[in-house]
Amino acid sequence: MKNTVIYFSGTGNSLAVARLLAERLTEAEILPVYEMLRLSMYNLQSETCGIVFPVCCQDIPEIVNRLVGSIHLPASTYVYAVATHNGDVGYSHFTLDKILRKKGQRLQAGFEVLMPGNSITPKNSTNSDEEIERRIKAIPALVDSIADNVLKRASLPYAGNNTLRKHLKGWRNMLRHRVIFKVPEKFWVTDACNRCGLCARICPENNIRVDATTVQWGQHCQMCLACIHWCPQHAIQNGTETIKRRRYHHPDVVIEDMLCRK
Repeated sequence: MKNTVIYFSGTGNSLAVARLLAERLTEAEILPVYEMLRLSMYNLQSETCGIVFPVCCQDIPEIVNRLVGSIHLPASTYVYAVATHNGDVGYSHFTLDKILRKKGQRLQAGFEVLMPGNSITPKNSTNSDEEIERRIKAIPALVDSIADNVLKRASLPYAGNNTLRKHLKGWRNMLRHRVIFKVPEKFWVTDACNRCGLCARICPENNIRVDATTVQWGQHCQMCLACIHWCPQHAIQNGTETIKRRRYHHPDVVIEDMLCRK
């Protein structure tokens, strides 16, 4: 395959960008991170390889780190990344480059695309309808520019920065999410839950178990928030503050797109 676009997505933002990018490249194949890990798809023969991911606490998601550390690419492959975010790229591209350098390669370019937010923490709720529409309308032009640079195999500075200040912010955010707010431990369902099992089917880590009476989360949450945002009954909550909070997923992505990942 001439061009490979690898993506990780919880609410569809990164999937939507990966699709647009693949459309603008020739002979492009889209591969989901979780499927590559499940099938041990580590050997890629591509001229270009793009990694599209959402920024998580200023960094790449752990599941992306895991895959990039395992894949093998020809030395001549042009490797680039696209970080989707709600306002801050952090040091995510620098993390990717560090992983690649251990394998004798480099990240040639690190791009960014501002997307609608999907956070469930108190200070970072989703955007207004107007802001969501504005950001989504801007995406095609941004992806066109990224595709042009990829086709030119351009070596460009990374979006974001690798300062100590950014790392401290990332560690603080991770502390807030995992220790203070305890996001992975605070999922629960209301009486609206009908045990449809959709949450278990879209979880990239197979971290959710549903039976006739209960829904349980395990110890491997990626905090991608797919379960809470895609629940058709809005039955999944995290703590108590999400009960009245709006849900979000990218308007060009439907639930079937997420389910076929498995």
